[in-house]
Amino acid sequence: MTPERAHLVAGFGRISWIEASALLFDTTGHAALAATEAGIVEHMNADHADALEAYATGLLGLGDGTWRMTGIDPEGCDLRRDRQVARLGFEAPVDGPGAARNTLAALAKAARQSDAPGAA
Repeated sequence: MTPERAHLVAGFGRISWIEASALLFDTTGHAALAATEAGIVEHMNADHADALEAYATGLLGLGDGTWRMTGIDPEGCDLRRDRQVARLGFEAPVDGPGAARNTLAALAKAARQSDAPGAA
């Protein structure tokens, strides 16, 4: 199935059509990331819970707690804490596990700096 457009109902008076070009990401060249997504998610949840919390609190301004990664794609990663979900977008698309690792490490560093006492 290839969508041509989607109908977004975001609340009273907030209804619009979204064309496929604005809705879909061209995944050509990103097969390596898709193939390793489950492993990346598992690794982040098992070994980098502190980074996930830093993303949520330091970069997204969300409450602290046990945040878990639920997915990663070329444009960003998805986080979840209980029923709350969040999306952390990447500045540039990542094309594979190495680029994802570098991006996630840089985001963790930035998040920890923004969480530091006296950080603006």
